[in-house]
Amino acid sequence: MALGLGLACLAMAAMGPSAAAQQEPAVQGGIRYLRSRASNQGAGECAMIALAMLKAEVPASDPALAACIAKIRSRFDSNQYYPERNNGQGPYEAGSTAMALGSLDPIANRPFLAMIANYLISTQNANGSWDYSGRTAGDTSITQYAVLGLWEAEAAGVEIPPHVWERIASFYMSSQFDDGGWVYHKDETGMYSETVSMTAAATGSLLICLRQLDQYRIEKKTTTNLLTPLAEDGLGGFKPSINFHDLERSINRGMSWVSGHFTTSPPQAGLTPYYMLYAIERIGALADRQSIGRLDWFEKGRAFIRGTQRSNGSWEAQHGPEMNTCWAVLFLTKSTAKTIRRIHIQRLGAGTLLGGRGLPKDLTSMTVAGGRVVSRPMNGAIEGMLAVLEDPRAEQADAAVAGLVERYYREGPDALRPFKLRFRKMLTDRDPGMRRVAAWSLAHTGDMDVVPNLIDTLLDPDPDVVDAARMGLELISRKIEGLGPPSPSTPPQRKEAAERWRNWYNTIRPLDVATD
Repeated sequence: MALGLGLACLAMAAMGPSAAAQQEPAVQGGIRYLRSRASNQGAGECAMIALAMLKAEVPASDPALAACIAKIRSRFDSNQYYPERNNGQGPYEAGSTAMALGSLDPIANRPFLAMIANYLISTQNANGSWDYSGRTAGDTSITQYAVLGLWEAEAAGVEIPPHVWERIASFYMSSQFDDGGWVYHKDETGMYSETVSMTAAATGSLLICLRQLDQYRIEKKTTTNLLTPLAEDGLGGFKPSINFHDLERSINRGMSWVSGHFTTSPPQAGLTPYYMLYAIERIGALADRQSIGRLDWFEKGRAFIRGTQRSNGSWEAQHGPEMNTCWAVLFLTKSTAKTIRRIHIQRLGAGTLLGGRGLPKDLTSMTVAGGRVVSRPMNGAIEGMLAVLEDPRAEQADAAVAGLVERYYREGPDALRPFKLRFRKMLTDRDPGMRRVAAWSLAHTGDMDVVPNLIDTLLDPDPDVVDAARMGLELISRKIEGLGPPSPSTPPQRKEAAERWRNWYNTIRPLDVATD
């Protein structure tokens, strides 16, 4: 019998206490300290503590984590988000809250993320920035957290108007100094010096803007000349006014400045080296670089963090031990890389579905979404979509699959759970596209009783089906790094990976879960 728990609670419970035990001692010490300090904190601090705990794979059932989540959810009513603090603190709190809720469960928390996005968009300055009350020139640090919140919201499916990203990018590009660095407030030249902290914050924010705007590049090639008219005006008719070459050049100059000026010592590092290191981790993950220039950013940062941890597990610098401990833990756990991996799994999980039987013959049923051409989703009951998929003569398979995906993102795992038996049967279909759909659907029920089916599917002869099963196991287990197999993989690698997943499942399998 399936447990029937929500996707996030089930996945986190499945991880068990052994997940946290796999973290390095510095992270374990930091989490112990944060757990002891979680009570009586403000909403923004609770959001950061929750985020650090989630990235360290603390189970959602942990009392301290649950208390933090309850505190940040208290800032919402039925249709609006209210930060606890104002005067510039709001975007910090909003961004942190969005990251925590997105890390917990992006689908279940999408309504909260949409409210945060509305708040952030409504408070954005005309030049694309966010700032303290009474200022409109822009604060590099505050804007960074607004960017992080909007990114998390859009990753969960909340629509962010592309001009919001374009205005953010324009602000950061206009506030960059000629040598590639940034300060807190460029309009107050003389009060502030360029720092690694602010340059990393701005560079990471621009990397996010580039990711979110890249799908709108008009010059991007389409898969076939027939489909060119659909994208000639940019995705959704939006025509970017930003120069992508200038945007990429600004990013590269920022990374070069960080590489050439890196230090953990004030004042050049910034007010706190841990805040700075968390921003550098973001650059490394977003740019997918083990090093920034000649800087081995992770080894340098890890050595510093390990060497400065206090006996009680915390780290101390300006803004207090709680926040600096959060930033240190977020760096050590490579938190941004985990976010990117989660987003990648979500998008690939849906993307693997759209191609089971090729494109429909009628191109008028096509639309552009997420930078790729897909079918418009079929409406109606899921039973009707499955009937189309199960009929080998049907010509609307892609529309049915798109409808299945759309229904899941609108209603969550409960939309798929009643049909697990049919999905299991689809795993034996001769069409590999059908088997991919089945693997995706079973995984997105979030139920532990589908894990054995997904493990068996790792032995499928079709590499795309294997990828769908592997991503499904990663989604349910929250093992972002996964247990394999690699892609592409050989039959022996698939067999070995299946054995690793079985061993994991046998250690955490609840007693009341049937093994079909």
